[in-house]
Amino acid sequence: MKNIEIRDLMEIQFPSNPLMSPDGAHTAYVVSKQNERENRYESWLCLLDNATGASRQLTFSGMEADFVWEDGRTLLFATERSEADKPEKFRKKTCFYRLPVDGGEARKAFEVPLNVAAIRPLGDGKYLVNAVVDLNEPPEDMDETLRGDEKDYHVLEELPFWSNGRGYISRLRSALFVFDSGDGSLEKLTGEFFNVRGFDCDGGRVLYYGCDYQEKSSLFGEVKLCDLATGETVDLVEPGKYSVDLGLLAGESAVLALSTLDEWGLGQLHDLYRCGLASKALTLAQKMDFSIGPNVLFDCSYGGGQIAKAVGADIYFIGQRADRAEIYRLTAQNALEKAVAFEGCIRAFDANGDRIAFVGHEANRLGEVYVCAGGARSCAAAINDAFLKEHYVAQAKYIPFTDSDGVQIDGWLLEPQDVDPSKKYPGVLEIHGGPRCAYGTAFYHEMQALAGAGYYVFFCNPRGSDGYGEAFADLRGRYGTIDYRDLMEFTDHVLALVPQIDPARIAATGGSYGGFMCNWIEGHTDRFAAIASQRSISNWVADFGASEIGFTFDANETGGTPWTDMEKMWEQSPLKYACNAKTPILFIHSLEDYNCTLDQGVEMFSAMKYFGVPSRMCLFEGENHSLSRSGKPRHRIRRLTEIMNWFDKYLK
Repeated sequence: MKNIEIRDLMEIQFPSNPLMSPDGAHTAYVVSKQNERENRYESWLCLLDNATGASRQLTFSGMEADFVWEDGRTLLFATERSEADKPEKFRKKTCFYRLPVDGGEARKAFEVPLNVAAIRPLGDGKYLVNAVVDLNEPPEDMDETLRGDEKDYHVLEELPFWSNGRGYISRLRSALFVFDSGDGSLEKLTGEFFNVRGFDCDGGRVLYYGCDYQEKSSLFGEVKLCDLATGETVDLVEPGKYSVDLGLLAGESAVLALSTLDEWGLGQLHDLYRCGLASKALTLAQKMDFSIGPNVLFDCSYGGGQIAKAVGADIYFIGQRADRAEIYRLTAQNALEKAVAFEGCIRAFDANGDRIAFVGHEANRLGEVYVCAGGARSCAAAINDAFLKEHYVAQAKYIPFTDSDGVQIDGWLLEPQDVDPSKKYPGVLEIHGGPRCAYGTAFYHEMQALAGAGYYVFFCNPRGSDGYGEAFADLRGRYGTIDYRDLMEFTDHVLALVPQIDPARIAATGGSYGGFMCNWIEGHTDRFAAIASQRSISNWVADFGASEIGFTFDANETGGTPWTDMEKMWEQSPLKYACNAKTPILFIHSLEDYNCTLDQGVEMFSAMKYFGVPSRMCLFEGENHSLSRSGKPRHRIRRLTEIMNWFDKYLK
């Protein structure tokens, strides 16, 4: 079989956003693929007949990704199919088309004078619209030349002032509107400074949650309920008391995921509450011991979709335990049960009656669309079967171990094809980001390409990872201690288990928190022959004021601020130990990464050059923190080529 190579990433298809028709007869979903020549992603809509299992492509322009069911036979989606669909200079506009799933051409439905992020039908030609409002917007009667110059100025008045993947966000707000397609009118539902983080609607009512702020955003928020008939808006919980992670309308109650963050800080789990819409009484429905949402990391997923949905008074949601993300149900009686068991990671789903459609990444496989009904599960689309049949896929071998503190650590190993037991092979330790994320058994192209090039690849979920409880995930004030020890002991475990790996030819790589740990390893051991540090952190003190989450995340994680305990932050900063560095190290960073900002990689790179350590830095224009997962196709190829070349140079 063919080994997986770097450019094979261009052949992989990414399913996303499965949505069932109101009658449950069909599931529409998005399929995306990378176009290397044009350096972009192409997406199209597909339709699955839930009764027969037959699937077909509905659109072909490559520009359709955001859609909703308008009724049982019609899809509504945003696109630009002609020059007339594009907004005029200095104007905002989103064009929507209707497509009958029974056949026929898509026809233009209406235009909304906003850059719409999401739309939901309300009935009678009205729609709930989510869009970003710019409070810095210059007046419409401003001279065109001066108005054009506004793109050259960024006036910052708030924290956070930039956001990964969005750019500068000072005085930008995610807002909700009711749009009437009959007369083209817009009615804003949210306050001037309210920033919407999530919403749900049932036709007559809108539930939304977020933060109302000026100057500085807060981790704590508000949950509001708007009656569209009367225009009345009320608070469902005490403003500013809870961190809000989820809000859904479930019959005559709302189900909310809330946390006070008082015991475990940002690592504290969100518990499920029910709030009566009439009484406003808030009761605990389930004390959670696992996370809501998928937090398993891999690089073969593109696009979004629902992670939670109300079906009557029941709530379905994706929950993560250890390395698996599966679907759970909170019943109307507040009992918690597993609705879909899945060995791998479920990324998005929809539920209708007893049928559930979802995008899942099964162990050692690529993403596919699945349907569960009557207790039976079927793979409905199998869009990546041909690719998998042609290529050698290294199977993730489960190799857990117990660390020196008596804690079990889950780990896995990928081996190259046709290993010769008499030979020695190089190996790569992969370190995930987060740190409150996790690895699992889903197909990871980067790791498969390394295995295809003759490397053993090993990875684990050290302390700090998600899915194992709050105490396991708690690294506050301990970065570079128990987590580093777990990773080094796991490396020892792998080398003892697999004598074919040459201990003199092992490398380490990782991004975000994984990049932090690569920088930490650089200053604490010379056991690795090479390191590739990606989108990293090196100096917590500097990061506090630069990162989009520095003023919240950094203070929580390090246990200090530059004014309360700078030395504590510096003790946990890899840059402090750069003087000990010896290992050849590659740095990869995106210029528009506002999560782990450019200065973090540059400071560490400069230190390496200062101390004479072999080093190289590759910077990517127009990319952000998600380069390895959703960056431009050619940039993704170049990134992995840089890593492969670096490892080949020092390990082969």
